[in-house]
Amino acid sequence: MKITEYTVRKRLATSAIVLALVVLGLYGMWRLPVNFLPDMTYPMIKLNIFWSGATPEEIERNLAEPIERQMMTVDGLDYLESSSIEGMYSLIANFSYGRDIDVAYQDATAALARVARRLPRDIDPPVIFKADPSQIPILQLTVRSDLWDLVQLRTWTDDWLQDQMLAVPGVAGTEIVGGLVREIRVHLKPDALEKYSLTIAGVLKRLREENVEQFGGRLTVGPQEIIARTTGEFTSLEDIRNVVLLRDGANRVALRDVAEVVDAHKEARVITRLDQQPAVKVSILKQADANTVEVARAVEKRLAELKSGLPEGVALGMVENQGIYVTDALKGVQTAAIEAAVLVVLIVWLFLGSWRQVVVIIIALPLILIMNFGLMRLAGFSLNIFSLGGLVIAIGVLVDNSILVIEAISRRREDNPTEPINKLVIAATSDIGPAVVAATLAFLALFVPFLLVPGLVSLLFRELILVIAGIVLISLVTAVSLTPMLTAVLLGGAAGGRKSRFEALVEHLTKAYRRLLGWALNYRYVVIALFLAILVAGGYGATRLGSEFLPQMDDGRVMVKVKLPTGASVAETDRLLRQIEKQIGEDPRIESLFAMAGGRAVGTVTYEVANEGELNLQLLPREARDISTTEFIRQLRPIVAKVPAPGGKISVAQTKVKGMRKLGDADIEVKVQCDDLKELFELAGKIAQTMTGLKQFTNVYVAMDLSKPEMRITVDRVRAAEMGVSVSEVADSLRTLVAGSVPTRLREGDNDYDIRVMVPESSIRHRTDLENLLIASQKGGFVRLGDLATILPATGPVEIVREDQVKMVIVRGDAVGVSVGEALSGLQAAMNKEIIPAGYQLNYGGQAQMMADMTRDVLLILGFALFFSFIVLAVQFNSIKLPALILGSMPFCLTGSVGLLLASGFPLGATVIIGILVVLAAAVNAGVLLFTYARGLQNTGNLALREAILTAAQLRLRPIVMVSTAILFGLIPLALALDAGGDMLQPMAIAAIGGLLMEILVALFLMPCLYFVFTKKEGEAETNNLDKEEKSWSYN
Repeated sequence: MKITEYTVRKRLATSAIVLALVVLGLYGMWRLPVNFLPDMTYPMIKLNIFWSGATPEEIERNLAEPIERQMMTVDGLDYLESSSIEGMYSLIANFSYGRDIDVAYQDATAALARVARRLPRDIDPPVIFKADPSQIPILQLTVRSDLWDLVQLRTWTDDWLQDQMLAVPGVAGTEIVGGLVREIRVHLKPDALEKYSLTIAGVLKRLREENVEQFGGRLTVGPQEIIARTTGEFTSLEDIRNVVLLRDGANRVALRDVAEVVDAHKEARVITRLDQQPAVKVSILKQADANTVEVARAVEKRLAELKSGLPEGVALGMVENQGIYVTDALKGVQTAAIEAAVLVVLIVWLFLGSWRQVVVIIIALPLILIMNFGLMRLAGFSLNIFSLGGLVIAIGVLVDNSILVIEAISRRREDNPTEPINKLVIAATSDIGPAVVAATLAFLALFVPFLLVPGLVSLLFRELILVIAGIVLISLVTAVSLTPMLTAVLLGGAAGGRKSRFEALVEHLTKAYRRLLGWALNYRYVVIALFLAILVAGGYGATRLGSEFLPQMDDGRVMVKVKLPTGASVAETDRLLRQIEKQIGEDPRIESLFAMAGGRAVGTVTYEVANEGELNLQLLPREARDISTTEFIRQLRPIVAKVPAPGGKISVAQTKVKGMRKLGDADIEVKVQCDDLKELFELAGKIAQTMTGLKQFTNVYVAMDLSKPEMRITVDRVRAAEMGVSVSEVADSLRTLVAGSVPTRLREGDNDYDIRVMVPESSIRHRTDLENLLIASQKGGFVRLGDLATILPATGPVEIVREDQVKMVIVRGDAVGVSVGEALSGLQAAMNKEIIPAGYQLNYGGQAQMMADMTRDVLLILGFALFFSFIVLAVQFNSIKLPALILGSMPFCLTGSVGLLLASGFPLGATVIIGILVVLAAAVNAGVLLFTYARGLQNTGNLALREAILTAAQLRLRPIVMVSTAILFGLIPLALALDAGGDMLQPMAIAAIGGLLMEILVALFLMPCLYFVFTKKEGEAETNNLDKEEKSWSYN
């Protein structure tokens, strides 16, 4: 080969080129960002609208319906999902993969603008933004104090600590939850308002008018220009109390005469604690292109600097640190990579037996990896658990081509010991070169479809696949350039030397293998039948495998969720959480325990849900505990179950992998859709009963409740009109009196605090209190609310969820004792017995939906992979039969994957697919080596078919076994998963090792038998039909 001849003869130039590439690779490695998962930016737009005091039904009718009708017209939309809860509307517009996020954002913004005029006037300005589901908090801090109350603690966190965190490079924003938010309360006295004939609207208007700071213009005074500015802002509570509401001659009515102005706090809707002590939680988000580990370290450094200057009694704690989590996981994979490299080198040394040849591999291996880091940097990749997993896989693969070249050189040297080294190396590389190129192209063909098929699987494994592809390409170039050059340098004129014991053993086994293969060819149909039996058994075993999307990691993160009956207060939810904390808080295996009552964390946002709460447990590091996360959860469930929760539900589960679209809050979600909310809820309840009756499920609940207590005020329009009151005046007055209105704010320094006008919360406890509220009449005076409206208790939904404009209820449940796929199969079998009424839609979400998407994508990927491999092999062999034989042998190899997965208890999952592709690649490599050599011997050696097969198999035994064994041993560290981070890739390694063991048997016995059976009839005549190019190849 020309490149081989150049590198062998131009050693200095080759070394200079390699050095330059290595320097670029080292620079790329230094500049690579570090994250847990690869960049999975979905085209997703989020819209949030706050509407204080609005019910879910009001929000659906006035916000969800008009906005979603417009959003459905946007091009490239995949699906819409929305949530209407008390006071807030949230919409997520999910676009098809590949859609330009900037264009999608512009189209969504335009759609919102078209409907903006029809939205209620008193909503907060809509917030629309490009969302990234992988953008999760990298750090969650807590602030505690023994001396400050929760108002002071929250104020200090908002006003000072938040600014310190935002100043750290790479930090994009923060979210603060817990504590008590300061606000100024104006508690109206309805009797005093009636006495002075003052209206609520008038009070709000006067407060807005008196709190003004405004630019008045510019004045020119002599040579100077002076700005005129009106400064009338409130500076203290006394300023607010002194606002004049009414002047009648010398008499004045001030706000202090009709209201009490107090320095208070907003209602505590979310209560947070760390290790059973009240705390404020601060979640820190990084910028999209920032390095997770670097930002986390920068924040930790800043916190360490701040600790010495913290106010007395204030302490900072840590709930979660993604930087440490990512670092530990990547260290585990890096350790596996180092161990894999050592094992691969050991295998090569055992088979080659020459330290000089092993040195070639030792030099080539790190050089290839370093050069690949440069490609990763150019491609914009990061160091993450999947890209590093690709490196581990590739460590076994990257030496394959060099192994084949070195083995060919060694064999030629044994046959021609006096041939000049340069000529020998060039000739041997040229002999094996076409087969190496063909095997490499066929290998790449198996992985290329990941780039062609859109979807989550492709997005998730894109970096892993491209890392493997990049390394394989570099290894091909290295094998035909650097490897021959190094071999020529190191071998020089040295003689072969005495064979090692292992080499002697290999030679003895090679002869024994030839005799055994001869027997197999004599009884070829028996051998094929035996493999067919294994295939049938493997097929049956495959049906016994469970399935999942991604394996859970033993990361020690556990979540206890509490859901009380709708209508339960935050205080009641907090009381139940405290009981659970007392039960488990002293467990020495728990490193930290964070409690949040009244809140539901979704991505980067915490929603206020009074009857829900959660405990986030972080166990000690894996090496410091003697129990897995799964086993800890199994032990924890009966303990938590003892805590009484009348009418409520307590669930325990491992915290899900964060940052993935569609992953959901549970393993399996059943989505029920129709337009009638009441009937929808009833059907969802029946489905929940079915799931609860199946032993494969735990933590089953309906993610919706229609029983939220309400007081429904129905205004008698005729009666109200007679009294001079409109329906809107009733609604506005009621909202101000009960929920409060914020007409303006108090500025102190650089901070603003809401001024909320309302009646004291303690004055409205019963229906009669509502009936006695006074509403101002346009005719003068006041009327009782009870005189113009009917007030009756009722119930309503806590949340209204919609998907593609249709109401939806989700039934959630986690798999227990079985895989997600097995639990789903059991549920589907049970659901097939149920009759779903007409007009209802039933779909599956959570991991179930992701698995369905994965199955579809994987089938397409495998189809393309086999097709492209067939094309490459057909071009190589100029034949259809031989590529068909190679592809036909692949299912037999996979029986080993199935067997080892069954034996180790792992289900099928997304990572297993990568292991399967590695097995198929090894099978292609072995088939190309064997069949190419057998055909060449028939052609150039004029050997009979049987003798050609025996000779080819004998001579190719060592490289075939060496290549597969190198890949196999390179995966052993991942299969053992002894370090953090290995859990995610362990099933992949298990599947690959099992398949590779079977692939060796297939390559050594089944492939020769198939070749013999399907080419026997044309055996002797085949020489005349071979390609002219093949006739020029020389085989030794």
